[in-house]
Amino acid sequence: MNDELKVSITSPPDREYLVAEIMLHNEQWAELNQERGYLSLLIYPRRDGLPWLIGYQAAVEALEKAKARLVGDLV
Repeated sequence: MNDELKVSITSPPDREYLVAEIMLHNEQWAELNQERGYLSLLIYPRRDGLPWLIGYQAAVEALEKAKARLVGDLV
């Protein structure tokens, strides 16, 4: 499986702050945000109801990239 996760910074209308969306195969896997004053991670279910199967290293790298793009070295 190709675990190429893509990170983009977005400004959803229902959020006060920017969020980092993490996508896999054009489907949102997770979101990193700081709505409550600290970084929090939301994991989204797959549309087909199956569990996500993502390589550990790919997931960690995507989360680190999301954090760096969202807040830099502030957290």
